[in-house]
Amino acid sequence: MQLRSQNGVTLDLLPTKQFKTIGIKVDFVTPLKATAITARALMAQVLETSTAAYPTQTALARQLSAMYGANFGISVLKAGTQHIVRLTCSVVDEQYLADYPDTTPLFERGMAFLKAVLFEPLLPHGQFDPTTFTQQRQNLLTAIKSLDDDKQYLANRRLQELLFAGQPTQAMSALGDITTLGQLTAADILATYHDMLAHDAVHVAIIGDVTADRAQAALATWPLAERSTQAELPYYHWQPRTTVQAGDDWAPVTQAKLNLAYRVPVYRNSADFMATVVFNALFGGTPLSLLFTTVREKASLAYYASSSYNPYTGTISVQTGIQAENQQRVLAIIADQVAVLQRGEIPGNQLAEVKASLLNARLTILDSPQRLLNGRLNAQLTQVTTSLDQ
Repeated sequence: MQLRSQNGVTLDLLPTKQFKTIGIKVDFVTPLKATAITARALMAQVLETSTAAYPTQTALARQLSAMYGANFGISVLKAGTQHIVRLTCSVVDEQYLADYPDTTPLFERGMAFLKAVLFEPLLPHGQFDPTTFTQQRQNLLTAIKSLDDDKQYLANRRLQELLFAGQPTQAMSALGDITTLGQLTAADILATYHDMLAHDAVHVAIIGDVTADRAQAALATWPLAERSTQAELPYYHWQPRTTVQAGDDWAPVTQAKLNLAYRVPVYRNSADFMATVVFNALFGGTPLSLLFTTVREKASLAYYASSSYNPYTGTISVQTGIQAENQQRVLAIIADQVAVLQRGEIPGNQLAEVKASLLNARLTILDSPQRLLNGRLNAQLTQVTTSLDQ
């Protein structure tokens, strides 16, 4: 149920008595800019750790505890051509608390808490607190560096660099890069913060036993200025290449990583979207897939083998863990599985089992408040609504 869609701000309410909690999600969405990705990631970490009223992480944690263990967090992510700063807050529905003493319901307290995080940050002397800024910049640096410990992540990042050569916004992690991070100042983060509040599209979604009047009244207290945003579909379109892009990196590991990417010009709003979802599930997206059963189980050439489909970039990627000396054999078997699917030589029972597993996976979304909330943003960005997005 969409309650508001104006001035670049949307408010969606998913009223339900199914859960004993109330979930709130706020997304700030803007087109990807290579120069801004790192700054937005650092800004998110600074905002997450303090406010004017709760100037330390300890004080902020105590406030969440006082709200009966409310959950709160800020994250950054990419969706095709868009960068997202996401705030989430989950509170207990106080009707399930036997002796709730406060006259203000926890939903309204949760909305007030998010308002304080967004509009009342810790800004002594008009700048972000230097100690908080320095600490969070170091924390983000550590987080980015720690990603290098995940060799599959490194292989996938290398694959993205090959796939999106010349397109740094697509190749870059949502956390940004170390070089840019080292150059950022507190003034840069403050400018990024003001730019986000003034210009980003804002998507607010609420799920739980909340009326439309309560949701609208709580959001009305937020000083969200009017903003001019254009509805821009998040799809990244790229032209096919005449040659395969390949790269090899050496590392002292016992298990090699072989990753592949295929251009599949099918997006979330394409007529063939669901067919591509099923294709990926048959190819490598489920334990019933050809990659899993053929490369891993029958040939015993991989520790793992799977595929994933990105409907924002029109790509299917393959991730495997293998012995380096088996690379050519694995490549040949993967190519054979692609050919099998192209010829449509799939046993009827395997197709039926894969489709049933996909249906069960979609039905589990109904039991996840967070995934239902995420579905609302996907619907807003792509302008495609399914029954699970209602």
